[in-house]
Amino acid sequence: MSRPIQSALSYLFLKGGLYMKTFFCSRNFIVLTIVTILLSAVMVYSYCTGGVGITHLFGSVATPMQKVTTVIANNAQTGFTDTVRSYDDLAAENQQLKEQINELNQKLINFYDYKQENQQLRNYLGLKRDNPDYQLVSAAVVGRDPNHLFYTFTADQGSKSGVKVNDPVITDQGVVGWVSKVSYMYCEITTILSPDTNIAAVDKMNRESGVINSEIQLADIGQIKLGLLEAGTTVQTGDTIVTSGIGGRFPKDLLIGKAVEVKGEENDVSLYATVEPFVDIKDVRDVVIITGFNGQGEVMENTSTNTDTSSGG
Repeated sequence: MSRPIQSALSYLFLKGGLYMKTFFCSRNFIVLTIVTILLSAVMVYSYCTGGVGITHLFGSVATPMQKVTTVIANNAQTGFTDTVRSYDDLAAENQQLKEQINELNQKLINFYDYKQENQQLRNYLGLKRDNPDYQLVSAAVVGRDPNHLFYTFTADQGSKSGVKVNDPVITDQGVVGWVSKVSYMYCEITTILSPDTNIAAVDKMNRESGVINSEIQLADIGQIKLGLLEAGTTVQTGDTIVTSGIGGRFPKDLLIGKAVEVKGEENDVSLYATVEPFVDIKDVRDVVIITGFNGQGEVMENTSTNTDTSSGG
């Protein structure tokens, strides 16, 4: 064997000896030795007890862990159950609160309806007291065409309540118009802003009479006119205009409006006074229909009878 090889082998043996010496003195060797001894002891113990001992040993370690796991699982299940129950309770409570709110809203609506009706009855109590012959039906505006030039509207009373065509329509402030169409549950009301309206009227101050009607220019600014005035009329600005009762369509002394200005007709020698109605026709919401009064329709009926007699003669 050559000298270099002998030197290499000597080096390796020397190095290996030093490594083994270091390993046997290290902490890893000590830990490995302890583990080996413990495992050997466990094996011997298990052999001597027939395997029961080792089962008890692992059971004693696993049982506390199992208890901890069971407690955690039970707590989790309880928490989930409580959460589900809480959600169901909240959902039921929320539904109950919604029902209560709907019920309260309905009661509030009924309250306002009753309040409004009571206010109307109070407003017309004086009218009924002064005119016991009046038969009154309270009605609410339920339909209005915003494009209608003369603000015709629909009210929620009809023939079921005794409403008839030509019945006067008023508020506690004055005349609104007259019933032009009737169905069983509803009626259509033509206002005093319409050219179709003709109401015999009188100046409350001087008893000068005329006829209330309107035209598109006046209706556009919410006014009407008292026409057929004589050349020497004494109607003045601010005079109160009321119904005269002539014709049998309207009872007498219902408020209509106040005179604004006296003018001359363009194609006639007669005069007329522009009148501002006491009732805001464009925004009226509640009205009263006079379904009966002393003298209603008498003049019209007599005129119709006379006409029929003449025609038949």
